[in-house]
Amino acid sequence: MFSLVIFGLVFISFLNNSIIVNDPSVSVSGSNLVLKMQIENTSNHAIRGVNVLVRNGVIERGFFLKGSDKNSVLNPGEKFDFVAAIPLEEVLSYSIEVRALFNKTIFLDFELDESTIDPIKAEVYLPKKLVYGREYTYPVKLCNESNNDLDEVYWIPSSSAGDFKEVFYEQIVSIKKGSCETLYSTLTPNKVGNLSLFFLMRIGSIEKRELVVIEVIKDEEDLNQ
Repeated sequence: MFSLVIFGLVFISFLNNSIIVNDPSVSVSGSNLVLKMQIENTSNHAIRGVNVLVRNGVIERGFFLKGSDKNSVLNPGEKFDFVAAIPLEEVLSYSIEVRALFNKTIFLDFELDESTIDPIKAEVYLPKKLVYGREYTYPVKLCNESNNDLDEVYWIPSSSAGDFKEVFYEQIVSIKKGSCETLYSTLTPNKVGNLSLFFLMRIGSIEKRELVVIEVIKDEEDLNQ
């Protein structure tokens, strides 16, 4: 028992604060969250096994400081500028751990703004009633309400087989912060009744879905009924 206590005290003494983190920051670039920090070895000996763990409550991502466990060594007095790109998820809270052998773990937490995970406002302009067999051209307005430029915004419509004549395909646009882009598509009802049209918007790992139910009538005489 005595030897175990001594071992514990010796082990704890090795867990020092030789590693410090300078200027940690988080930003958004397109569909990625970019983590930056400077990790410094303030001791007079090399520190091995330096790695960074990022958690968002569901997913954990680990990064070795220099690409691999073998190379993740900080020499005495060395400062390393760490950068990692992490796909955006529909989560606002993140925690970071900076770890190294025989060193105390450094804990960092940060919270994203709501607009980061819900950056695009989409408006679909379709009449409430469509006439069977008639082709309609309709616009979709996508507005970037975040503080970042978005390089790849995917807009993907779909429907049940046979409801419309169109073969649907994805459209990809880039949208500068504070600006809007308008997409145009056609829609030709192939059935009468209430038809469902689905829209999927994807930005990195973030997906938003919308369902629009469209009433299709047999001919124009029914429009005013």
